[in-house]
Amino acid sequence: MPYEPTRVVTELDAARIRELGTRLPHRGENLAALTGLIDIVEREADIVPGENVDPDVVTVNSTVSFRDEPTGSVHRVTVVYPTEMSIGNRRISVLSPVGAALLGQRAGRTAYVDLPDGTQRALRVLEVHYQPEASGHFAR
Repeated sequence: MPYEPTRVVTELDAARIRELGTRLPHRGENLAALTGLIDIVEREADIVPGENVDPDVVTVNSTVSFRDEPTGSVHRVTVVYPTEMSIGNRRISVLSPVGAALLGQRAGRTAYVDLPDGTQRALRVLEVHYQPEASGHFAR
């Protein structure tokens, strides 16, 4: 059976994630989250041009529904860069545990998120409602 990467990340998202280290305040939690996300991108992801990403993959600025498997609760969020985060508008940072877990996942897959309290949760990606690349919105 051929190897299939766990995640798919666009070239632009990968480059911007790597660049975040130069733009974020160097507080411990930011640095730890960024280091973890860069590790995910470098070790677990197939990095592809934006025009080649499948429409069911969560990219930055995608709106996605997921189910918290232990509780059964369903959430709809948009995964964004830290400066665009707004919990009230359901815009979660790609550096948050949930945002990092969702990035690069396909609809139908289960992502595992390590929470700050040391527990792990299973999040099932139900649907990608909007993905900028699938809509032809390629940021430069």
